[in-house]
Amino acid sequence: MNLSTPFPKKIYTLGNGGDYLIRPIQINDRERIIGLFNNLSPESRYLRFAHAISKLPDDFLDDILHLDYVNEMALVAVIQTHNGSEEIIGISRYVTPPNQQICEFSLSVSDTHTEHGIGTHLMLDLIAHAKEHDLQEMVGYVLSGNPKMLHLVADLGFQISSADDDPDFKIVTLLLQDKS
Repeated sequence: MNLSTPFPKKIYTLGNGGDYLIRPIQINDRERIIGLFNNLSPESRYLRFAHAISKLPDDFLDDILHLDYVNEMALVAVIQTHNGSEEIIGISRYVTPPNQQICEFSLSVSDTHTEHGIGTHLMLDLIAHAKEHDLQEMVGYVLSGNPKMLHLVADLGFQISSADDDPDFKIVTLLLQDKS
C-alpha cells in the first residue's frame, strides 16, 4: 500500500455492541470483496451497479485492488468474525479522471449490516480523504429508485439534481473545497 499520508485507524460501534474498522483496501482483500458482493441481495446489486449482475467481473476486482491511493481510493469497513478472520461489510470508493479535480464515488454496504451508520462513516472518511488530496468536487450517479442512498447523500450535504438525459438517475454533487 502506498498512502502519501497515513490513514488513521477508525473504529466505530455497531448497533449490536460489536465494532468495525474502516481502513484502505488492500491487495489481499480480493476474496473478502467477493464475500461482500455475495452478501448483497439482487436488489442491492442492481442499485449499486444499475443493472442485474451475478458475479463481479475480474477487471473490476483488479481495478479496485490496485489503487494509487490519491486519484483513486477505496475504504472498507471490516469486522472480525468468530474465527478471527476479517469480513468486509462495506466499501466506498472514488476514482478521478486524468487531469481533473473531480472524483466519482460509489458505496456498498452488506444487506445484513445496513442501518448501523456504516455507509455514513465510509462516505465521511472517503470525503475527508478526497479533501486531503485537494480534490474539488465529489460526484455520484444514483438511481432515482434508491431512496436510501439519496437520503444518505442529502444528509451529507450533497446537492441532488436530475440527469437531463436519463430520468432513471440523479446526479449528486458535493463541493470539497471552499471557493473563497
